Amino acid sequence: MTIVFFGVVLIAGVAALLFGLAQYWANTPHGRIKPIFALAFRLGPIFNPGSAERAIGAAEMDTPEQIAKVRAAFKRNTAPLSKSVKFKGSIRDRKLPGSPAGELPVRVYTPDVPPGNGPLPIVVYFHGGGFVVGDPDYTDVATRILAMSTPAVVVSVDYRLAPEHPLPAAVDDCEFAVNWCSENAESLGARQGPLAVAGDSAGGNLSAVVSQRDLAAGGGRIGLQVLIYPCTDATRSDRPSQVAFGRGYGLSVQDIDDCMRYYAPAGLDRAHPELSPLYSKSLAGLPSAYVITAGFDILHDEGIAYAEAMQAAGVTVKHVNEAAMPHGFITMTRLCSEARTTLEAIASEIRAMA
Repeated sequence: MTIVFFGVVLIAGVAALLFGLAQYWANTPHGRIKPIFALAFRLGPIFNPGSAERAIGAAEMDTPEQIAKVRAAFKRNTAPLSKSVKFKGSIRDRKLPGSPAGELPVRVYTPDVPPGNGPLPIVVYFHGGGFVVGDPDYTDVATRILAMSTPAVVVSVDYRLAPEHPLPAAVDDCEFAVNWCSENAESLGARQGPLAVAGDSAGGNLSAVVSQRDLAAGGGRIGLQVLIYPCTDATRSDRPSQVAFGRGYGLSVQDIDDCMRYYAPAGLDRAHPELSPLYSKSLAGLPSAYVITAGFDILHDEGIAYAEAMQAAGVTVKHVNEAAMPHGFITMTRLCSEARTTLEAIASEIRAMA
């Protein structure tokens, strides 16, 4: 009994210490970050040396074995951050025929809805992961919540990744998915008409680029672009958020350098709009945009720059900054309620598109 008592006291003491440290470390020179993330970023490198420099871990992806190792580690490290959500409806993995790769794997979420609600809108979702890691599993909880909260048919695209498939493979796959879903809405049990594209980080970039491609092709397929802490400018590393959060806050400068080395073909101008959508010759005529940035994110400033550039071009833009959040928070439903709140706000914007 005495051993049990002292064990309980010890556990309570450690918990109190961690709570106190989290509250203390949450106060940074850049404002206050959510305490759970302050604790994670301080203690993470102790248990995972090098994580302050490379959250994705894509330093070496030159052989099939290295690529498999990096992707498996990313999946293993990120899976515990998402809290399982029971989905009310059907989830199907399928392959869309006729894509540039032959068949394009997607995951289709179709929520149950009360009779008489009519066909649902479509959201085509592009996962994050620096263009080199990630898949629909990475954003599975987020896309479940989005599908049920809207409600909408969500099609999560398993686009091709670098280094095996550098730019423009991912863009081609995502554009194909948008076009296929637009033309085959009825077969998805969804309604005809403009759909929404959404994505986080690299997926936010792909959403922006595909929206630009849709406009260049005549427009009309996309009614809303949801850009969640998107990367929009691969030409700079001196923006204030890049300097402040380039190390020790999750996604790092080194991560971006690693990923761009594999994703951007040799000799490509970093200002090419399919890599850096901020540098498109014209943003006028793009579909309405809902841009979400995170206060403690290396990509914070370029997300705002793209929102402001679209606004200046006459695009209807709504920008929301989650001031206490780091990059990647949308998938961290186990660590923060803000992830679900943000997804529900996205759902509201998609409903307004109808």
